[in-house]
Amino acid sequence: MQTLPDKGSALLAKYKRFQKLSLLIYALAAIIFVFWHNIPAAIVVAVLNIFLEMKLYVCPHCGKKLDCRRKVNEETCCPQCEKYLFRGL
Repeated sequence: MQTLPDKGSALLAKYKRFQKLSLLIYALAAIIFVFWHNIPAAIVVAVLNIFLEMKLYVCPHCGKKLDCRRKVNEETCCPQCEKYLFRGL
């Protein structure tokens, strides 16, 4: 297996950090809904997270949106341009 360039490693780390952060944001929305019974605030938090996912999960090669539910690793390919996401940056 090839090693990733510095830019590719940084992008992979950014995707993995955001995946963890995304889970925390959805948990926060659930806590707001369940314990505070504040439906509008829970919806705002969830929509904010969806917006961030749409902005972050784009292919660095072709700029097309990626499915944020896919597991991201070193071998992940873009479904549109079929290039490795973290190589050739």
